Amino acid sequence: MDTNSLVEKYVGDMVALRREIHAHPELSNQEFETTKRIEAFLKDCGIEILDVGMKTGCIALLRGGKPGKTVGLREDIDALPIVEQTGLPFASQCDGVMHACGHDIHQTVLLYTAKCLSEVREELHGNVLFIFQPAEEALYGALDTLATKFYEKYPPDVLTGLHCSPEWDAGTIGLIKGPANASSDFLYITVHGKAGHGAHPENFVDPIMISGYLLAELQTVVSRVNRPVYPAVLTFGSIHGGKAGNVVPEKVEIVGTLRSLEPGSRKLMHEEINRIVEHGAAAFRGRGEVKWADGMPPLVNDPAVIDGIAQAAAETIGKENIRQIPYPSTGSDDFSWMFPKLCPGCQFRLGTGNPEEPNSRLGLHNPKNIFDEKALPTGVKVLTQFTRDYLAKA
Repeated sequence: MDTNSLVEKYVGDMVALRREIHAHPELSNQEFETTKRIEAFLKDCGIEILDVGMKTGCIALLRGGKPGKTVGLREDIDALPIVEQTGLPFASQCDGVMHACGHDIHQTVLLYTAKCLSEVREELHGNVLFIFQPAEEALYGALDTLATKFYEKYPPDVLTGLHCSPEWDAGTIGLIKGPANASSDFLYITVHGKAGHGAHPENFVDPIMISGYLLAELQTVVSRVNRPVYPAVLTFGSIHGGKAGNVVPEKVEIVGTLRSLEPGSRKLMHEEINRIVEHGAAAFRGRGEVKWADGMPPLVNDPAVIDGIAQAAAETIGKENIRQIPYPSTGSDDFSWMFPKLCPGCQFRLGTGNPEEPNSRLGLHNPKNIFDEKALPTGVKVLTQFTRDYLAKA
């Protein structure tokens, strides 16, 4: 059976399941009911749940009818601590938790890809790993999944997956070769001074004034240290110090995030930020220190795997529904930990926008954003066809 016919018969079921998932979101590492639902669905498809020791999420194996390679398909399953404001009849029933990043779409697509592939398993020259990853929003879910070492017994030869993109129309996909998403590192700066009375500046060392200088100076890391052809973003979202207008505090704490698309540039900016904080604070008789919580590396799409996705899309949704993404995103995805560490891979964009529904363009992590469900069969068709093509011969 051709892939489109295989998928179309399940469109109504996909929508129903997606709405059930959307109404019952769970936060990172709390995806217990979500995991039960996923495992029950896969078992009904005759797909083996691998015992790899995951707390939440799961990895499952579909054994093809003939020997061959292994395709890995990965999607994330956690929700965000956001109060939903869509007004949808199937809106979140969990107070303060919402699938605002489209992970309900992701897991529905992967579940029905598993179902469709299970129906043609005898034609497959090889196996399919279905990776339902928890805690992507917590930034470490992929690392925890890799820590199970599932790949030692079932090493994938290729990895792929998708991510919702409200900027593209539902029914389309977006492709980009090479760097696709930025790295993401958190930095915690502490500026130490000497506390004192606001009326006597000669007696204190002002960490607030030092912090103001550092915040301005640190932006030169992007504009004067980073090579301009490599996009980078340095943002500070938290600064705390002092409680009274006439009392200078002992210290100020600043939290920010650095995003980069090139590993060498990322390393250089780390070093420059450390230098500016240390010596900049010292110039004002204070002391500055930086602690890094190194996040995920850049997500870099393998050109050959992107070509495979493009071919699968052309065979199913048509070339006219393939969009070329003009530039990478400075957003991040911890899928980047999995490839090329394990094997070649890519992540493509799944359009979820609708020109007739303005709220569908509001963007990810927005409490009012509505994801167009026309995206569901589009994603299933492309992933299913890609897997069939890849495992078409030994």
